[in-house]
Amino acid sequence: MGVCAMPRRPFGTGNVPAVPPLDSEEVKFWLHIMEEHALFIKTGLPADKKDLIEEATSFEREFKALRVRAEKNLSEKKFVELVTDTMGSLKEFIRYKRLLLELSFTNKLGSALPPLFFDHLIREAEYFMAILTKLRAGKKLAVVKALEADFWLRIMAEHTKFIGSRIDPSERSLIDVDRGYEVEFDNLYMQGRDYVSFFEHQPMELPAFGRFLQDSRAATVRLRDFKQAVYDMIIKNRMLSTVPAVMADHVRREADHFLLVLAMMEKGIIKVEKDCVDSIKKHHTKYDMIMDDEFVEPIEEIEGIEDIEIHEHGHLFEEEAIDDMELDFTPGLIGREKEPPSQAVADQPGVLTDDREEPEEENTPKVQGEVKEVVTEEVVTPPPKPAYKYKAQAPPAPPKNDKQPKYKWGGSLPRQLGKITE
Repeated sequence: MGVCAMPRRPFGTGNVPAVPPLDSEEVKFWLHIMEEHALFIKTGLPADKKDLIEEATSFEREFKALRVRAEKNLSEKKFVELVTDTMGSLKEFIRYKRLLLELSFTNKLGSALPPLFFDHLIREAEYFMAILTKLRAGKKLAVVKALEADFWLRIMAEHTKFIGSRIDPSERSLIDVDRGYEVEFDNLYMQGRDYVSFFEHQPMELPAFGRFLQDSRAATVRLRDFKQAVYDMIIKNRMLSTVPAVMADHVRREADHFLLVLAMMEKGIIKVEKDCVDSIKKHHTKYDMIMDDEFVEPIEEIEGIEDIEIHEHGHLFEEEAIDDMELDFTPGLIGREKEPPSQAVADQPGVLTDDREEPEEENTPKVQGEVKEVVTEEVVTPPPKPAYKYKAQAPPAPPKNDKQPKYKWGGSLPRQLGKITE
């Protein structure tokens, strides 16, 4: 579940129950995303598919009307009605997207939009449906960190592919930058899949996973800035591509949403579950990370929510919670130098010792075929092997740094792409 924290309206007065701000903003965010999905489909279909284009246009109008309703101060009853109506429209929209995916598989669509694009849109719509199902049941949203990272990192990785496929071949520098992000986020996504598998066997607090989330956040900040630069160059006609400006802004807002989810998980603003397996078995839904039966605290009572705000266009006001990261995982094609690891950390690793003695190998003859006579010999059971002992040492305190440098997506180039040297 992603949780958006845009400018919020005050709670209602009188006897009208107020809709929790996080729920309201989440619905508004995803309604806008679905509206733009319909727009992308409509403009990407061939002109001879008039019936499919008309259906896409109809969905665009539906989700726009739902978003207008969501912008109003709704009572709890009206909000539930909005959620129910949205679920009806979304169910049909998912059916429509699956039809397009099937047609694209068999080359019957003739669209410039690839099958992965439709699959991407379907996954986001199913994610939104899981959120709406939870809200209609009157339950709060929660996340499982590994599953949440798995969902969003794949979305980010596919954004780089969609952008790169629509950049003009002459834009070699931009293509190189985009390919660097594509490799980086493919690797992060696969690493996230590994952690999902790890936690299915042993849910636990794993410091390496915390570092992985920091790596993901730092990389997403840079990718978000790259997407913003692409958008700026498109609207100023300073970039050769077929990327619509609205699509560049669309993927940038989704990156900001992912960053907000990471920040809220860190600050404890949204409930976090640890066990991937229990969540999946308990809720039986494709996106189980948001289907938790327990309630989180009311948003006004949670310390730290005031530190996370969004600009009217979606940008983060509070950069310190997101950008001040010590790790630098700039794509290799950009050529940024990475900071060497701290010597203090290198000199103090955990010590892995093994007190076991390897037993001598016994030559046990292998018997094949039918056994007619069994010879019984006395078997001496060796003593149990002592377990590995891990001597963990507390990591050194991080050095104090009042202000960390900000990441720049193209800072290592002779000039930042999209900037004209006066």
